[in-house]
Amino acid sequence: MSELGFWNLAQKRPDVLALVDPNGHEWSRGELLAEANKIANGLRAQGLGKGDCVALVMENCAEFVQINLAITQIGMYMTPINNHLTGPEIAYILQDSGAKIFFGSAKFADECKVARDEAGFATDQCYSVGTLEGFQDFEAIKEGQPDTLPDDRAAGQVMNYTSGTTGKPKGVRRPLADISPDLVATMTTGFLSMFDLTPEDDNVHICGSPLYHTAVLVFLSASLHMGHGVVLMEKWTPEDMLKLIDQYKVTQSHMVPTQFNRLLKLPAEVRAKYDVSSLRAMVHAAAPCPIETKWKICRFIIRKDGTLKNFLIKTRRWVGIRLER
Repeated sequence: MSELGFWNLAQKRPDVLALVDPNGHEWSRGELLAEANKIANGLRAQGLGKGDCVALVMENCAEFVQINLAITQIGMYMTPINNHLTGPEIAYILQDSGAKIFFGSAKFADECKVARDEAGFATDQCYSVGTLEGFQDFEAIKEGQPDTLPDDRAAGQVMNYTSGTTGKPKGVRRPLADISPDLVATMTTGFLSMFDLTPEDDNVHICGSPLYHTAVLVFLSASLHMGHGVVLMEKWTPEDMLKLIDQYKVTQSHMVPTQFNRLLKLPAEVRAKYDVSSLRAMVHAAAPCPIETKWKICRFIIRKDGTLKNFLIKTRRWVGIRLER
């Protein structure tokens, strides 16, 4: 029953494209798996084990995805922290989560340094993407580590924090399932099947929202575990998204209504430059979306030959519009 899951798929077909990062670098499944395995083995070498937690403050990047794939196969928790928080706010989550390793980014240097100092993290507990005072280079966690699957694999999970609108943010920490990570990954793919998406099948997911948001990371992870390629954006703009959909023949995405509206506001001549007929499903959440907006998005992707094949747009309440002709 655990034939899916990124780690399985990457071993079977390592040359398939897995991730296009915001810098345009294309990662094959085998390359992404190798980096995730090194991180997993590196964390184990530092003495971390089942039930331990790491936290990160990063932009959307390949390293974020690698950490997630590492943690969720070694029975640990990963806490992604909103990169718009202040240093003291980050420090609170670092301490409250019980994180033993802090992954930061030079893009948020001031906040990460304040958080590190206030939370009392030593240099050997901190790694950063880019040069950051008081942090080791991110590659140091992988140094000398094998790129093979770690021993004693176990299902880990993401530990998100609430927004803190009532008091301090609160960590959502669920018990770890005592089953293999491959089985858990396979079960998560059932989520995408609700949108008529199938394993492999030339599917490509595009992610244009911050990965520290729960649903965003869920969709990205489920896509990887279902054998879908992922195109990851750092700063979302409507035209850049259309360009990437055209270039990588994207089939599905998860967005918010504001993004729909910004796409629709693009001048007709700009929208006409890009072929987005590869799209098969578009899921929206976070806010209500008028039916008229859904219809406009459907019309947006009508193929140049006038057809629209099996395009599905669903709302957060699983009520959708299906067009097939």
